[in-house]
Amino acid sequence: METNLAHELKVGLFTLIGIVLLCVSVILLGGDKLLFSHTYALKIRMPQVQGLARGSVVSLSGVPIGNVDKITFAEGTNEVEVVIGIERNVQSKITQGSMVTVKTQGALGDKYVYIEPGPLTATPLQEGTILPMDKVPDFLDILASKGAELGEVVEVIKEVRILFQNINKDSRSSKLMANLVEDTDLLGKFLSEGRETFKLVRGETLTPLASVMKKLDKGQGTLGALINDPSLHSRLMGMLGEAPRNKFLKPLIRDSIQTNEGNK
Repeated sequence: METNLAHELKVGLFTLIGIVLLCVSVILLGGDKLLFSHTYALKIRMPQVQGLARGSVVSLSGVPIGNVDKITFAEGTNEVEVVIGIERNVQSKITQGSMVTVKTQGALGDKYVYIEPGPLTATPLQEGTILPMDKVPDFLDILASKGAELGEVVEVIKEVRILFQNINKDSRSSKLMANLVEDTDLLGKFLSEGRETFKLVRGETLTPLASVMKKLDKGQGTLGALINDPSLHSRLMGMLGEAPRNKFLKPLIRDSIQTNEGNK
């Protein structure tokens, strides 16, 4: 009997030790790593808790440095006061100018406190200091607030998907591409024939015209001689005499003046 009792006590003792070690491991792996650490408390004031809970992780530039210790309502206001426990060995990095925000971690949407450190040359924050909140919302919070607009985007994507499904139905896309290739080839042939036609017209029309203009400019032929002869105008004026309008206008003006003077 005594042997069995001693054996049961040993089994029970080892079982108890195993349970204690398992609980400690779960606590350490679950994020409450500050169980045996020296910590100090800082506070955060926010309009609503945003999914935070006791034990939520607190990180400094992405490095876990603490946990949420307590969540209560601030006295005399409707704001929520969150008390966070921070490791003492990073107190010198959380200085005046540090900002805090609540972010989302992982696909499950777990919330955590993210601290953006201030300048290292500034004064470290002391126990009980209220950290200022960053007004920029979390990305997932922005997505949640824009749910209606995102719904419209999803509908547009669905419509585009249906459109492409209809295009691909019964091998329509391959037929469309074949027609497009054929039309492109026809357009290329048309442009090529147009270039050849232009070359032909230019060779048959513009070249002889340029030759004629060149001859005229050099004074070759009858028309070239007439155009380039500087004395042509003088000889024509000499042959035609005074401009006919002078012969008719002068007597007419003179008769008009005499008639007006007689009437006076």
